[in-house]
Amino acid sequence: MSILKDILRDHYEETLYILHPRDTVIDNINRMLNCGDSAHGGAFWGCPECGKLRFVPYTCKSRFCPSCGNMY
Repeated sequence: MSILKDILRDHYEETLYILHPRDTVIDNINRMLNCGDSAHGGAFWGCPECGKLRFVPYTCKSRFCPSCGNMY
């Protein structure tokens, strides 16, 4: 987990109740905090040669996210 995710997770309530961010900012924060979490879904990929299955959790695809934002 990145340092930015740790900071936002630790100070989530303060961010909401003191800073009063816009709804889009809150949405991006929530998406980033849940990025790569298997509880929010994913896909199974199977190797056609050996048949081994692998679960890959969905990402948020947000530019605000430290891991997904590098792709953009």
